[in-house]
Amino acid sequence: MFNKRLTLGLAAVIALMAVPWPAHAQIGPMGGYGNIFQQAMQSTQQGPKAKTPEDAVSDAKKKIEDVDPRVRVAALDELQYANNADANAILMREINDPDLRVKVKAIDVLGAHQFKDAVPVMSQELFLRDTPDIVKLHLVAALGRIGAQSGMLPVMNYLQDQTDSRARGTAVFALGEIGDPAAINKLTQIVGNDPSPMVRRLAQEALAKIDGEIPSVHSEELAAERNKQEEPTYDKLAKIRELDQKIQEQNW
Repeated sequence: MFNKRLTLGLAAVIALMAVPWPAHAQIGPMGGYGNIFQQAMQSTQQGPKAKTPEDAVSDAKKKIEDVDPRVRVAALDELQYANNADANAILMREINDPDLRVKVKAIDVLGAHQFKDAVPVMSQELFLRDTPDIVKLHLVAALGRIGAQSGMLPVMNYLQDQTDSRARGTAVFALGEIGDPAAINKLTQIVGNDPSPMVRRLAQEALAKIDGEIPSVHSEELAAERNKQEEPTYDKLAKIRELDQKIQEQNW
């Protein structure tokens, strides 16, 4: 039941963002805000790893200085599964890339990596007036995915100035993911007063996440990662089977 409600909540945010934005908001071949937002909020479980983290970083370094921004985007794609210091250093640098496609990709991957050291830089970018709206949208989504409480205030400040329901929905969803009780009063106001039924519903679900009634995407990702780390490796299982075999032979 929890997973179903969580999936519906995430689907609601994506649906909220899916309406095309004005033509001036388009960013080349990557399409409008809605398409990029769906990319930003994808699960980190995107299929089998094709390369080791070391190989991914090595290949990314070869592409990241290319003059073609599409090649630089491809370089950052290499780092989806390379969640290590070298990869995150590249991603942090590319937040300042002059091409919005590269900038947005770096933000998305840092969010997927749940890289907490990126929160101060993201918060500053969100504060700046000259940061494009599309970048701010992805920054908010990434802060939600990272889930650090230090990201709560920047998202709250962003939410305060938004007249567009899609932007408010993104911020509300992020607040639920961050889970800081300091957002409860604001979310309660949104439940009672926001003109968008979708945003009101997202605020209700955000409150439920903060209260622990339903899990957040962030908490489930952390739990999945902990379970993965706690699972016995193949070598450990082999040793356990070998020991069990010896015990059985001794008993015979």
